[in-house]
Amino acid sequence: MKQVFLAFALWLGFSGAAFAMQDTEPSEAQGQNSAGIKILSDEFLKLSAREHANVVGRCVTSHIYDDCDKIYSLEISRLIKECGFGDGRYSACQNLLSIADKHCFEKDQIENLLACSLSGEILVKTNKIETGLKRLIRACEVGKIGDSCLLCAITIFYYSLDIDEVIKYMTMTRDLAYDKEHFNKIIKKLQDCKADKECNPAKLEFQ
Repeated sequence: MKQVFLAFALWLGFSGAAFAMQDTEPSEAQGQNSAGIKILSDEFLKLSAREHANVVGRCVTSHIYDDCDKIYSLEISRLIKECGFGDGRYSACQNLLSIADKHCFEKDQIENLLACSLSGEILVKTNKIETGLKRLIRACEVGKIGDSCLLCAITIFYYSLDIDEVIKYMTMTRDLAYDKEHFNKIIKKLQDCKADKECNPAKLEFQ
């Protein structure tokens, strides 16, 4: 099962699919919390939707981290790199979670929703699945962040095999993606499996 999930995740992660993002207007106070810690980089608001998708891919999806500072403030970018989304320094992950979670549920602005995406991914990858999914679902459904929708689908596929929920979040991923045909193939395979009483979704191959 774990090998199937890893193959699934890797195939999706290296598909080259880029995502659009909800066009959310920033407020003057956006980027600051009560402690004065910024989430967003000043450069973020200058990026086009396509540029944003590309830098998210390099920072988050592929975990190269090169372009994190084009999305996030220098402090948040440093913590992302040090934490490695759960694979690096524990203290950095805890600091990042503390900051991101404080922002996540404050407002429905893009800063807050990106904070949900950050904390959700770290929580899922450190086996706090239910808590992490709650944040990823908010980032996906409210923020229309394609990478969060994709991680929702992958996480549900791996941990619960609720095929209806996987199809739901994979469809949301498809709707936000530039490469829709890529995800149409995945959705069809999931739907065909659902319709076949003898199909075991744990044995699906996405190659």
